[in-house]
Amino acid sequence: MHLKRRLVVLGIVSIVFLTTYGQKVNQPNILFISIDDLRTELGAYGNSQLITPNLDALASQGRLFNNHFVQVPTCGPSRACMLTGQNLKKVSDISHSHLAKQLTGKPESEYPETFVHHLKRNGYYTVGMGKISHNASGYYKGKLELPNSWDEFVYDPNNPWKQGLLHAYANGRTRGKGERQPYEFLNVKDEQYPDGMLANDAVKTLERLAKNDKPFFMAVGFFKPHLPFCAPKKYWDLYNHDDIKLSPNPDLPENVSNVFLHDSGEFFGQYEHPEKGGAGKRLSNAYAKNVRHAYYASVSYTDVQVGKVLNKLKDLGLDKNTIIIVWGDHGWHLGDHTIWGKHSSFERALKSTFLIKTPNIKKPGVSTDALVASVDIYPTICDLAGVKKPIGLDGQSMIPILENPKAKGKDIVHSYWRNIISMRDSRYRMAIFKKDGKEELMLFDHAKDPNETKNIAEEHPRQVQKFKKALNQIDKGFLTN
Repeated sequence: MHLKRRLVVLGIVSIVFLTTYGQKVNQPNILFISIDDLRTELGAYGNSQLITPNLDALASQGRLFNNHFVQVPTCGPSRACMLTGQNLKKVSDISHSHLAKQLTGKPESEYPETFVHHLKRNGYYTVGMGKISHNASGYYKGKLELPNSWDEFVYDPNNPWKQGLLHAYANGRTRGKGERQPYEFLNVKDEQYPDGMLANDAVKTLERLAKNDKPFFMAVGFFKPHLPFCAPKKYWDLYNHDDIKLSPNPDLPENVSNVFLHDSGEFFGQYEHPEKGGAGKRLSNAYAKNVRHAYYASVSYTDVQVGKVLNKLKDLGLDKNTIIIVWGDHGWHLGDHTIWGKHSSFERALKSTFLIKTPNIKKPGVSTDALVASVDIYPTICDLAGVKKPIGLDGQSMIPILENPKAKGKDIVHSYWRNIISMRDSRYRMAIFKKDGKEELMLFDHAKDPNETKNIAEEHPRQVQKFKKALNQIDKGFLTN
């Protein structure tokens, strides 16, 4: 093809692309919903036990990602990677306060602190509420955690929970002395827990934004199903307790070193239980079922709050030009491998809910198996908004997958926790532990063993070497001590 003709064709493609996915003339609004500790437990993911009609309906209108993986299996660092589009650089960065320490109180620099800041600089009115970075109030030591990202952060310092929103029980109670139960279901209204109040704030904010001439980016960070698993009792009553299934992999995986396991310190250390487990020690089936029931009920409670926001968006007519993104900040073990919580390099902790709905999405409701990562969200949002991407991002745009659910994603997604790097391709997951000259490996074949019950690293040295070679190619120096 002659150069002139090629340039004309590329110009036409660019015009069509920007018309579909947002442009300066008519930039789309963006509603970003983060949900804490939400593993791939939705009806849309094939779990028929979960009652999540609002998120399921959204998935039927957009693109559900079956293989989305976070970079870090804990809240603060995972959100830091998502917001900055960059991997962490060293082990000490794996801290809830990492992003706050980097940004809070610092003057604005030329490079945007987050993709929210970048959108703000490019014509968006940005509003945040709930848990977006890490602190549930959006503040760190009395100052905004993301000082240059928000035009407005919705937070009432006089709320009944004060700074205890994340670990809230009903009616202003928070975890502390005398309040350490892992779950609670009382006959109260939705608004008597923080997420119910947050949904109401989101609805009121949308009503204001509908009158604004600027395109908006609104982020709503729901707290549940983070511990403690709390919600009005009607959500517990949605489920038949006898039907709750136990984990399909409740025992330790075979041939796995203890360095990859943990004693569920958050779950057992911060909450009181009638019995206590740990690495290799299972809870009784009866208590395990109680906890799983509580998690499911919390998910259903959050689903209803999400529905309130989505319904208001539609009632206002904003859905016709609004991109909706739902992101779970990491997964969560529900007794899998005898673990209760996150903080692991297994699939359960690293895979989380992720879906995108655009007004003109092609093949809506068709999910994708493409491998994607949380660091890919930043460049994708830039493309959706028609905003030039800053240099230095570690992620890649997911636009091809939104165009075609069969499009290829990443070859490998890598994640990390302390001195462990975990790598996932379309079939295998390998994790490698390195510290003080010691190395441990675990490898799982997801085609034959999707629940990661047997470490086959010794049986597949070629696959191990393939991952090690890939790690050398992508390692930019992160996770140094």
